[in-house]
Amino acid sequence: MTTIYKATPGEPEINITYLDDNLRFVGNDVKVINIGEVEYGSILTLEDIDSLEEIHVEKPGSIIYFNRFPEQTIRIKGSFEEIRVKDKNDYYNLHRFASNPTLPLGGFLWGAIVTRDHNIECGEMDALMIKPQEVSELKIDGEWSHISVIGDKHLDSITVTGSRIIRNFVVHRGPVLTSLNIRRRALTCSLLKSPNVDTIIGFGDRLNLQPKPRKKNSLSIGGFWQKVPEWYDLQVAQLQVPHFKAHLTANDIISCKDMGGITIIPHGYQGKGGLCHFSSAFEVSDEELSFGIEISQLIHLIEQNSEEGFEAFSSWCEYNLSLFDQYKAMRIIASLISRGFNPKHIIKIRNALSEMNTSMPKLIIGSVNDGNQGGKWNPMYSGESDEWEIPNNSVMPFGRVDLEIWLNTNLGVEFLGMEDNNVNFQPRHLRRRHLGENKVVRNLLISTLSAANTVGRDSYAERKLVSLAESLYTNPKINTDPFCCEFTVYHLGNSRVATKPIIGKLIDGIASMKTASWKKAALLIGVVERTNSSRARMVLKRIASDKEFNSDESMMINAISIAGQRAFETGKTAPLRWPYLRNWQKRGTQ
Repeated sequence: MTTIYKATPGEPEINITYLDDNLRFVGNDVKVINIGEVEYGSILTLEDIDSLEEIHVEKPGSIIYFNRFPEQTIRIKGSFEEIRVKDKNDYYNLHRFASNPTLPLGGFLWGAIVTRDHNIECGEMDALMIKPQEVSELKIDGEWSHISVIGDKHLDSITVTGSRIIRNFVVHRGPVLTSLNIRRRALTCSLLKSPNVDTIIGFGDRLNLQPKPRKKNSLSIGGFWQKVPEWYDLQVAQLQVPHFKAHLTANDIISCKDMGGITIIPHGYQGKGGLCHFSSAFEVSDEELSFGIEISQLIHLIEQNSEEGFEAFSSWCEYNLSLFDQYKAMRIIASLISRGFNPKHIIKIRNALSEMNTSMPKLIIGSVNDGNQGGKWNPMYSGESDEWEIPNNSVMPFGRVDLEIWLNTNLGVEFLGMEDNNVNFQPRHLRRRHLGENKVVRNLLISTLSAANTVGRDSYAERKLVSLAESLYTNPKINTDPFCCEFTVYHLGNSRVATKPIIGKLIDGIASMKTASWKKAALLIGVVERTNSSRARMVLKRIASDKEFNSDESMMINAISIAGQRAFETGKTAPLRWPYLRNWQKRGTQ
């Protein structure tokens, strides 16, 4: 049963003493609604509320239902059970359903704001449902713990700052949304009906995307995520996105300003790396330390008291750290070494973290009562890796941070898992395979190409990076390996180190490969498509007559060697999509 309540015209404030039934409220002049006692599950439906500004709820259990998204900002103060909003044919809500809560099931909530105002301040509220109008770049700041965004045909990017942990972040609809950057931690982040998103950055436990983006292989996810969708291919995505939009910048490495609200919490009370140790080293009260020290603040404190501060932090790193704590520690030492901190001390911590990461302790899984008394022992990771280990369906860019540390040392590439002289990988158990198939080499390519597209380092680190990036194109061990070349060719059009002489050495390497001619052709076609290099076209012309090719393939190679990029533009031949070797083979079977 539903009761209709029509407010008296001109009456600014209404008191509902007891909401014990479903109530439809009509009152264009009402600014404030006060709700006293509530029978759990009772629904207050708001229809004509042009002047409404606030709803005060004294007791928990009520459901606030808007039959259209309000034009004005409305603040709901108190412990409500759910907010529902009908927006034309769509429905949105903030709720405490156990299956997928967007509000804490039993925790404290300050209050919620429903608004179209993209400049809204949270004040005493901590839940936000926002529907911005004709805003292309939405910036959300403040200590919100729950955020719901309803996009329109104008919303292109969202940036979120602040320090409090976001329990739930949801984009309900983003038809043209391409970028999401959450510069703080979120427990759950969901993007719904956002088919064009290509960049997601943040720190969180769960990242959900429904449905998949239209170009899922062009999606780049950055930051640190414990769980991302199973269909997301991290290696493909990192290598295929030309501008590395989601990757760390040099400025973020130095400042750690992207890690808003993320803290280092001392281990226990006494002992090394404990609360008392931190309090003494950093001159911070026990009460403040119980909530942890934010990353950027800790870096500042270590710089102020380098000897005692670094010793306290180093002691903290000696404990068995979680993957996220390992990442936080790596970001801190990367920032410190970029600021001129003693590399010797930094490398000692880095090596300990690397050993911890690649040989994590075994964990008990399963039940002690399922027939396997004592539990079943399985390794969390392989324990045999020379590269930073991450779980499946996760994003944890240890290698990228590791590279930034290396750039500020005088160490050779063996530090990154490669031999200095012959650029061979160092497996703990030998197996014959191509250089480019090795994860160490592949991740180094990703990290180097990513880093080479950001600036802001000191001159020494920058020179070292440029030299490493150039070697990816010029080193014979890499530029004569088809798998490695496949990665480097894709980024020729965007890499700032890919000058004409560098590209020339890459082409020379491809031409001298001891491999099948079709592989050379596939890679050279990729070079032409990216740069229209006349040298690549000349090499293509020379190999077009190889007996390995059929007549159609020879004609296609000849057309590209003569017309270059115009061969693709005029439709004489279709461009060869990346990955080039795989798609050449697919083309041959069609």
